[in-house]
Amino acid sequence: MLPQVVTNASRDGLYEGRTDEEVPLGATAAQHVLGMSSCGTCDPCFRVRLELPARALSPHGIATDLLPLFSKEQAIAFREAGVVGKTLVLANARTRLRRRLNEMDDQAGTVVVQRQVDLTPLLALEKAVVTGRRLIYDVDDAIWLSGRQTGGHPMGVLKGTSRKVRWLAERSEHVIAGNQILAEHLGKYSRHVTVIPSLVEPAANAIRGHQQGDSVTLGWIGSPTTAPYLRRIVPVLERFAKQSARPVRLVVVGGAAPQVAGVDVHERAWSVEMERQLLAEIDIGLMPLDDTPWSRGKCAYKALQYMACAIPSVVDDVGISAATVGGAGHVARNAVDWLEGLQALAEDVGLRTRLGMIGRERVEREFSPQRWMPTLARILRGE
Repeated sequence: MLPQVVTNASRDGLYEGRTDEEVPLGATAAQHVLGMSSCGTCDPCFRVRLELPARALSPHGIATDLLPLFSKEQAIAFREAGVVGKTLVLANARTRLRRRLNEMDDQAGTVVVQRQVDLTPLLALEKAVVTGRRLIYDVDDAIWLSGRQTGGHPMGVLKGTSRKVRWLAERSEHVIAGNQILAEHLGKYSRHVTVIPSLVEPAANAIRGHQQGDSVTLGWIGSPTTAPYLRRIVPVLERFAKQSARPVRLVVVGGAAPQVAGVDVHERAWSVEMERQLLAEIDIGLMPLDDTPWSRGKCAYKALQYMACAIPSVVDDVGISAATVGGAGHVARNAVDWLEGLQALAEDVGLRTRLGMIGRERVEREFSPQRWMPTLARILRGE
């Protein structure tokens, strides 16, 4: 089922997909939009919610300057630093961003804020960005939750993200939510909320040709913060490997891989190239999730990545996972379901091929830029 429009929405839109490091400020276009995010250019939310739409909306006659809080180098340094180092990197990033904002002319009359502009509790940068501009607010996670609610540090509540989400939503002309669950919360603060899912460009993803090889390869793509979800299925993976007629490999990209007895585990650092390599070699995609308020707000992007490459997956029935995957994989409600799903897909190459193509066609039909750019374009033009 397609995601639904929550309240009265309909408008059309923009983007050229260039970061501030690639584009001279003040480029002319029929319509000019500023894309802002507290995430770095390597973060999935920035690439999926800003960069991909930017490229796809360029034919609509709208150019966008993408201006993340962190430069690429700062994002890497922030991720790897300790508390003191993070503080220094963030201070430098905020100074850099304010300087860039001061250099800009008034050409960009619309700003899209993805999640938030700044990582501190202060609203100074958000106010500087939205003053004098139409605000479109985009949210793809339940970021108003914090601390233990998200599995993060208990002091995370001090970031004041919940207050910032409300402030931005209340001042936005339109809110874009990644799924219906997020939209219901954001609808408390805005009368104009539209669900636009996280998108995948099918043309950029090669279709996986399934064969019955000497081993069965399981794959997972994520980040250090989501890698702990893998731990809950370790007993299932160990039992699956013990019962499998072929050796089992697990390739983890972007996070710490768990130790799994009887499984040949490979851990790889994330990069665009490594992600593509993984999707070209795995037989079954994995998307385990804990059933928490934070996980229920997720947009099932891992499943969409597998589906775009015609790779069937086994996913936990949490949040919108089942609605996203549909008949393109196996939805698990317990450990028995996980084991049965893995066994069925591992043993039947025809089933993997069939479900994989169902997923690919579903992405083309319901989760591609071509499907959603007219809606996004109308929102951004204010129609």
